[in-house]
Amino acid sequence: MWESLLDALRRWRYFAPRSAPRTKAQAQAALQKDVHLIERALSLPTPRRPFGDQVAQRIELVMARWAQSLDPGLLEQAAQALRDRTQWNESGVRPSAQRRVAENESENLLVNRRSTRSFLASPVPLDADLEKILAIASQAPSVSNTQSWRVRTYRDPARQEELLALQDGHSGISPIPLLLLVTVDIRSFSGANERNQMWIDGGIFVQQLLLAIEATGWSSCPMNFSATNSQAARLRKIAGIPGYEEVVCFVAMGRADAHQPASSLRRGVEFLRGN
Repeated sequence: MWESLLDALRRWRYFAPRSAPRTKAQAQAALQKDVHLIERALSLPTPRRPFGDQVAQRIELVMARWAQSLDPGLLEQAAQALRDRTQWNESGVRPSAQRRVAENESENLLVNRRSTRSFLASPVPLDADLEKILAIASQAPSVSNTQSWRVRTYRDPARQEELLALQDGHSGISPIPLLLLVTVDIRSFSGANERNQMWIDGGIFVQQLLLAIEATGWSSCPMNFSATNSQAARLRKIAGIPGYEEVVCFVAMGRADAHQPASSLRRGVEFLRGN
């Protein structure tokens, strides 16, 4: 409990406020999120026209206030997102997809997997398809090989909508052929030193799951469940999830249609090296 309290205090100190960012790092993250909102909207089956006035205003405000200190690459990405939005709103033309160059098939899988938000109604992944995918995903590493992951599946649209009503960010995604819900069993962990291990192991498993889906010819979109305890409690009740399981995220899965996924440009490698 003491360690959790210290975690809470540190996050209270450094987490970004819901209003205007106070630091360069917060401004960078806020701008990246809003840019992705535009990219994501333009990858939906039927984006609204016009859309994004409030998002565009936030982007322009952050760019004006922080232009001298933010990464030039991100600023250009933001400017391009605004141009893409204007092009869609005025003429109904989406931006073209950007495919990354890879040296081999393994690298191609890693650098070109993108989240799909527009699925074909069929084919629907069968149980045999899912078993193959989960067999690959289960090779993900976990602390002391505890393998605490659990995956539930939902095909019925009404049931999916009931569950996703508690998740923010799924609006506009086409009917989902197969919805997965990933959880971790917290009984696998012990002691203050493993208090965050559920999220680490859960995140590693989800990434392996996404790559397994892609490697077997399907497409996917992870949908975060960054929620309050009350939201999580309602989801557990609706889905019959026991209290000892933490919800990691939803994953939409199916066959992608012709709509292009969000470009979701990545930062340069220099950002990964730390200070």
